[in-house]
Amino acid sequence: MKLAVRTLVVAALLACASAHAQSPAAAAGQIAVGSKPYAVQASIAGAGRYTVIFESGFGTGLSAWRKVAPELAKDARVVTYSRAGHGTSEARPKPRTIAQNTNELEQLIAAQKLAPPFILVGHSYGGLLARAYAARHPTQVAGLVLVDPSDERFNAALRKLDAKRAADDDAQFAAIVPPKFKPELALLQPVLDGAAPPYSGKLPDVPTVVLTSVQQAGKPMFFLETADAVAIKKSLHADFLRQFSKGSQVVTEKSGHNIQLEEPELVIAAVREVIALADQKGVQAAR
Repeated sequence: MKLAVRTLVVAALLACASAHAQSPAAAAGQIAVGSKPYAVQASIAGAGRYTVIFESGFGTGLSAWRKVAPELAKDARVVTYSRAGHGTSEARPKPRTIAQNTNELEQLIAAQKLAPPFILVGHSYGGLLARAYAARHPTQVAGLVLVDPSDERFNAALRKLDAKRAADDDAQFAAIVPPKFKPELALLQPVLDGAAPPYSGKLPDVPTVVLTSVQQAGKPMFFLETADAVAIKKSLHADFLRQFSKGSQVVTEKSGHNIQLEEPELVIAAVREVIALADQKGVQAAR
């Protein structure tokens, strides 16, 4: 297992540990999705011009957004859901690739007749999924908010920095991967090792905010927690934003990887900023 995968796994374990907390997300219902219906755990609330769709990180369900979604439902229609096999969503037989997850998001949107424009919010691995949907449906997406997102270039950069320390981390993390996540991780691994976007086509030039954790561990246990590794992540996030006319980076030292749980106000503010910028863009286009 490579380094970027380990970041996903650690985040998944931390988020799963907190998923039992009581929250509005716990009241989510089951939605029948697809031509041969299967059950998806989802919560849809609020109303507004934009529909904000949340993609959780690797191994986590809709509970990850319990501190963010209720507040944003005051301004927009808000959709949180658990991917197949997560939360109380029914498991699906098809391999859990990025393309398949995107297909199933399309099915959920169709089943609930969700209308664009969409604001996509993705945490960690969910950032890759948000990007994949935006590249497939560029005219539907009005903005992106990526919360400490995974970057497919991270592995190669860290191996170049110190191959031995990356290999040492391999051995430590191999033992903690939960068995139910192993098949999806195996499919994700080539994406993270490939250093190329996990989708075809270009992302739309829409308002985009990336939130980056630069929190430092007092005594780093793993290479990815070191100052050098965190600096690489920060730089990659900044570089990603250069493709957008309206792109900004929010850097925090107070939160770890799960910014949406530790500083939910930052995510809420980022979504509202993107909505405001999307409104401005719409007004300018209409002139």
